[in-house]
Amino acid sequence: MSAKAKQTNKSADKNANDRNDVASKENYAEKANPQWKCISHEQINTLLDLTVEQVQLQFEEILGLKNCLTCLKEASLLGYFVCGFWWARQMNYTCQQISFIMALQQLVLDNIREKQMPFGDNLNEFAKLISGTHQSPSPEVDPLFDAEQAMSITDYLKCSLFQNYHLYEFLFHQPREELLLGEKRTIEVISSADFVAPLEEGMTTEVFLHYMAPSPVEQREEGQRSSQEEDGVLLTQGQRSSQEEDGEVAVKTDLQEKEKKDTGFEGYNIQDVKDVLGDLTTEMLGNLQAEFTEKLRVQEESFRTRLERLKHSASK
Repeated sequence: MSAKAKQTNKSADKNANDRNDVASKENYAEKANPQWKCISHEQINTLLDLTVEQVQLQFEEILGLKNCLTCLKEASLLGYFVCGFWWARQMNYTCQQISFIMALQQLVLDNIREKQMPFGDNLNEFAKLISGTHQSPSPEVDPLFDAEQAMSITDYLKCSLFQNYHLYEFLFHQPREELLLGEKRTIEVISSADFVAPLEEGMTTEVFLHYMAPSPVEQREEGQRSSQEEDGVLLTQGQRSSQEEDGEVAVKTDLQEKEKKDTGFEGYNIQDVKDVLGDLTTEMLGNLQAEFTEKLRVQEESFRTRLERLKHSASK
């Protein structure tokens, strides 16, 4: 084999070894510093510019939580991830660091929900993963977190999850009964047209005014009908009186003519007779008006007495 062929083989072996080293470093970085698979770094950059309310709406779509307003489990998951993201944002972490923190939250939560891992085992796995973040696989690569940042992450997850570990176990593994949020009931309503209205004396004034008293529109219509009826009665009485007056005028005219012929009062003319009859008509209509007014007054007093009696009984 020539020297040129040997050199080519050596360069090929060197390239293969370099690729293997890069792949091994990437695998080590992926295992030591896992990233959250739900969102990419570009999406994290977009979320960093939003408010906390907008971040919450985005996480509802990312995690597929459609009933977070009525489901306790979904509301807890949403608050868990939104609080973790917002805390990492306030700590001014990079997109890669935030993605690692979200993946770390997902890991310890899945250990409770899917693997039902005890508290001690889950804490040990978390400690192994967080301890590898401030160790670099090579001198050329900086560690993901320094010791102070790793301690801050530990303190946060201790307060947010590990202190409430039994609550999360209860949330994911304890069955709960569905609460009855609504109930349909059918109530039969009695129609007032099928029953006789109760006596007004047997109820209080408030009940009468609220349920039995006619509305102002009905009272107005009833008042208009009564006024029209009264006008019709007055017109009928006026027509009758005018007819009677016409008959009386005719009779009196005949009598006056006879008397004039008999007594010799030929000096009275028709105008004198009209004046006399006009006075008589005015007097008769005045008597009718006074009689009608008196009847209205008596009826008004009877109604007033009845209302006073109802108020007195209601006050007792």
